[in-house]
Amino acid sequence: MYYFPNLEEQTRLNMISELEFDIRTGLFYEPLSMTASGLMTYKRLLKECFENGTPETLQQKLTSSFFREKDRNGRKIPSNIRETIAFSDFNRYYVRALLLRALSEDKKLCVYRAKQVMNERKESRLAVNKVYFDKRQIGQMLSIFRDYRKLFTMKPQHELLKPNSGLSLRLVGS
Repeated sequence: MYYFPNLEEQTRLNMISELEFDIRTGLFYEPLSMTASGLMTYKRLLKECFENGTPETLQQKLTSSFFREKDRNGRKIPSNIRETIAFSDFNRYYVRALLLRALSEDKKLCVYRAKQVMNERKESRLAVNKVYFDKRQIGQMLSIFRDYRKLFTMKPQHELLKPNSGLSLRLVGS
């Protein structure tokens, strides 16, 4: 079960806008585990779930036909790939939507655990309850999170949006 406390109309509209921006500019992250035909349908499913769904909704719609049997190194695709991709992609657009809202609504953001994990990383535990309030820093985070090439290759990696961390952002007062 996932928890997204600010999944309101404006957040959903921002998520859709960010998805459309990525598709239009060629910055949409294409999961390597997906087939070409699965990927085409996946973009539509993401938009539908952003409009009125959840990561659970997305996960249910991702059937095995969306995925390859093996990755490009010949390794079997993990059995939890549907859950991993559904949460990761939903959360990434949710976080970007809240960064936009924080900038436009002059709000602070707080790191919280949106998904329970079995083995919590020390860095994740330390990041929970961290508050972001500086507009410049929030803008920099948005820039990094909009470009998956930066996000996935930067060292050290940002504490948010690490694979399987379960961390997300929520809005806090003004």
